[in-house]
Amino acid sequence: MKDLLYILLTMSVIGVSACGSSGKPNDHDMIGEASETLKKTTVKFLATEHDFGRVKEGEKVVHVYEVLNTGKADLLIQDVNPSCGCTTPKYDKKPIRPGKKGSIEVVFDTNNRTGMQRKTIIVATNTDPPNTVLSFTCEIIP
Repeated sequence: MKDLLYILLTMSVIGVSACGSSGKPNDHDMIGEASETLKKTTVKFLATEHDFGRVKEGEKVVHVYEVLNTGKADLLIQDVNPSCGCTTPKYDKKPIRPGKKGSIEVVFDTNNRTGMQRKTIIVATNTDPPNTVLSFTCEIIP
């Protein structure tokens, strides 16, 4: 019986180390933990899509997505992840009180890009579901 227990324990340790776990929580785990301990609220984006239309290659275009806390607890924008490095977000890091608005500003650098473009931004909040996908499109002309 001791031998079987030793073998199972050894296999467990090997299995964990084979997954590359350092024992430290990664960013994904931290976001999950934070959203589990925070009070949930509800959110409404005034628009989740934007079309910049036709823009010249090399321009930096900006759009602001407005967000409204429609719940009874503070809204926390925990993370904003664009689909590529050509998109830079700025967002409210302070809690958004119930009934109040916040914003997420997105700057898209069209340098070295041409043709139709569609980009997405994933916004993580203390809501259920926790993620909202924002998007924008444009046609870049030389």
